[in-house]
Amino acid sequence: MARSKALFYVVLLAAYGLFLGLGAWVFMLLERPCEEDVRRALSAAHDRFLAEHGCLTEAALEAFLGQVLDARALGVSVLRNATGGLHWDLVSSFFFVSTTLTTTGYGRPAPISAGGKAFCLLYLVFGVPFSLCLLSITCQNLLILIHDKPIRYLRLHFGFSNNVVTWLYAGVFIGLLTCLFLLIPACIFTLIEGSWSYLDALYFCFISLTTIGLGDYVPGEQADQRLPILYKLCTTGYLLIGLVAMILVLETLKRLFKLNHNLNIFLLTNGNDEGGKETEPLIPPFSEISVFPSKSEEKARRRLPHSLSPQSESLYGSVYAAHDS
Repeated sequence: MARSKALFYVVLLAAYGLFLGLGAWVFMLLERPCEEDVRRALSAAHDRFLAEHGCLTEAALEAFLGQVLDARALGVSVLRNATGGLHWDLVSSFFFVSTTLTTTGYGRPAPISAGGKAFCLLYLVFGVPFSLCLLSITCQNLLILIHDKPIRYLRLHFGFSNNVVTWLYAGVFIGLLTCLFLLIPACIFTLIEGSWSYLDALYFCFISLTTIGLGDYVPGEQADQRLPILYKLCTTGYLLIGLVAMILVLETLKRLFKLNHNLNIFLLTNGNDEGGKETEPLIPPFSEISVFPSKSEEKARRRLPHSLSPQSESLYGSVYAAHDS
């Protein structure tokens, strides 16, 4: 049994490798033509700009463009310096801290100074585990309130089986969270950002809530943003609460997988176990050992005749055994 499960696990790893290769191949087919078009257009614009400005050398243009790209990588755009605000004010710093501690990390802005990089390292060493522990505890408490108790209520009052009510509740629960944290927020971001399409906004929401954070779309980067402070704070709250919702979805799926016994073929078991079945311990756990009998056991013992009580039976049995010997 253990060898067959190991073989199934190797097959699963091979399937995942093929899945990775398929994804890379599809992205190459979809994105490389667009990249080639952009490169050709940029090269033509570069040559046309030099032809129209004969007093500008190619080396000077390359140096200026390199400086602009370096500043852009740090979150500073040359098109916004005259009217845009600073990236390291209190609200923007709070947005950076929250997205970094939750491992989303858009990459804009990023620490520039040596002191900022050193503090970021020390801050994240303690902050990331603390944030993940807090999120885990919050999600476990929420699962008891909005997952376990409703399922138990439906089972007791309507007589549904555990599998049926768990699958139905998971479908409704995941669908509701999808609407509240993906579909509806995407509409809101589309209206506020203006330049984002609905697909762009939906892409941003999913990439952010899954803590991938590619950084190609960052909210509040427009120069004419209305109420930028309030917008940043609301976006930060959405990302934190949405991350909790995403963990709830993952925990719900995890519980569904536990109901599917077919997945046990990928799990290795101990050599002492037969057929993957758990063996009961010879000695019960300490929490199940009762030194004093409960009230119900005491009443039941008192109702029995003296000759049928367990203690008298063991005592008389020992006396008879001694007499026979």
